[in-house]
Amino acid sequence: MSETAPNGNELRAMQNPPYARGYVNYLSLLFFLTYGIIMLDASSVTFFADVLMEQLHISTAQYAALNAVVWMAKAVSSIVVGLIANRTGHRKRYLAPLLLIAGVSSMLVVFAGSFFAILILRLLCGLCIGATLSMEMAILAKNISGRDYGLRSGFVSAGSAVIASALGPVLLTGIVMRWSWHSAFFFTGGMTFLMGVLVQCTVREVYFERQPRMDKNRDITVLLHNPVFLCCLLLGIFETAGKMILSTFGPLYLTEIMGLQTQVKGSLLTVMGVVYIPVSLVVPALADRFSPKRVMAVTFALCLLSPLGMLALEGSGWSVGLYVLFGNWAAATVSIFIYLIPRDALPESVLGTANGIIMGASVFFGGCVCPLILGGFAETHAGIRSILIVCCVMFLLCILFSLLLQRWLKGRADE
Repeated sequence: MSETAPNGNELRAMQNPPYARGYVNYLSLLFFLTYGIIMLDASSVTFFADVLMEQLHISTAQYAALNAVVWMAKAVSSIVVGLIANRTGHRKRYLAPLLLIAGVSSMLVVFAGSFFAILILRLLCGLCIGATLSMEMAILAKNISGRDYGLRSGFVSAGSAVIASALGPVLLTGIVMRWSWHSAFFFTGGMTFLMGVLVQCTVREVYFERQPRMDKNRDITVLLHNPVFLCCLLLGIFETAGKMILSTFGPLYLTEIMGLQTQVKGSLLTVMGVVYIPVSLVVPALADRFSPKRVMAVTFALCLLSPLGMLALEGSGWSVGLYVLFGNWAAATVSIFIYLIPRDALPESVLGTANGIIMGASVFFGGCVCPLILGGFAETHAGIRSILIVCCVMFLLCILFSLLLQRWLKGRADE
């Protein structure tokens, strides 16, 4: 009997095999580790900024630039790689090689001895990790059966909380104190490379219908006329700005205002990460069962207490306590406004483009432009206060746009 080519439905079945809980659990764990490690690498300079600034003789503005360049490159690549993935229908094909290149670029920092050399290598790393989370979520979504996407996406996002926020500060400051800041980049780069190898060897490719080039302008038009997309886009920008202000300048508050030493600061940042772990799991899971806009509004309101406390209770232990307790909470909403809400409100044909644009614009404006502009202000005591005021405004806008989603979200039990 002659063999015939599979039709469209058969091809989907072959490339997207039936739901297997064991494999999905493995994917969730692997992507949890991968996302946590790349976020640890991306934010690593904030954990030993004082050592880096002293040994390389760089200013606060240069430190802000060194931190922001990763997010700038991440923003660009998240949009570009997202569009390419949409057009070709592949995800793993790009995810594994980009992780491998990111790992190599971080390990090469070992041989860098100047600010500009590190800047270039961090730029390359950012270009490789931009669309990592969106590709992981896309692969995970294609293997999920049932309404547990919010829970699993929250678990993957929690990798950043556990690895980058909880373990990272103590781990990297310990490596820096024991050896050097070069060794910290070698460690994070090596782990990123290992994750790339595991993705390449153990993750199956999934099938996404390829989008013709002629649909590009139509996709953008559809998105720009969709109020849910626009609201999520603005939420992403304001959330990222507030989050990055706290993660970039919060550690400077601990050393310059509170006078804490590097290891004490690292210990406090680790406690902040530990506190955030259950938050990162609970918030997305609650969005599966309750109104996502209300879940986000409450989360942002609690996160607002961190910069407010640092302003009103400056120099006191209470300000440090509020920073440690609520400083990371905003990040728990990322999977809601980038993946969960658009997945329910937008056509599947434009989801990849929507995810990439939201992530890219958020990281570019909130994670790069905002810290760069504010970096120069941090040289003075009054500058740090001004930065904290901007942070409060960002979270207030997040609350506002979370509430605005009420009138646009359709098809969910929002009331």
